[in-house]
Amino acid sequence: MVTTGESRGSCTFCEYLAGTRPCAFVRRTDAVASFVNLRQYEHGALLVIPTRHASTVLDLHPDIVGLVHAEAALLGRALVRAFGATGLNIFQNNGVDAGQHITHFHTHVVPRYPGSDPTIIYLQGTFEPVPYSEQEAIARSVRNALEAI
Repeated sequence: MVTTGESRGSCTFCEYLAGTRPCAFVRRTDAVASFVNLRQYEHGALLVIPTRHASTVLDLHPDIVGLVHAEAALLGRALVRAFGATGLNIFQNNGVDAGQHITHFHTHVVPRYPGSDPTIIYLQGTFEPVPYSEQEAIARSVRNALEAI
């Protein structure tokens, strides 16, 4: 059994989608949304989520998994264009024991640069949140890059 920590009633990502918490969205469709990770362990780190709550990949329809990864690939191209990324990590965790901190399925899209340490992955407590204005600036840069793709 995959165990999750946060209950659906207190899902941070669902609150973003509902507009009850500020969120620097990059894109949003009926099925998936992408936004700036508020903890920027690499400049431009993004998250992609389904718009309907599902805790893990085991709770998702395969079509939604495909849409999330298609969005991640599109965002990867935009991160290369917007920030000159020279590498990219796309990953996700399922369950508390696998390192999932927010129990709404999400995929990390992490640009990498010359000199980046590819062994550093997201650890929620390790990085301070960046100001919302910085998150919005990152989202705007990625949206502008998407327009050119």
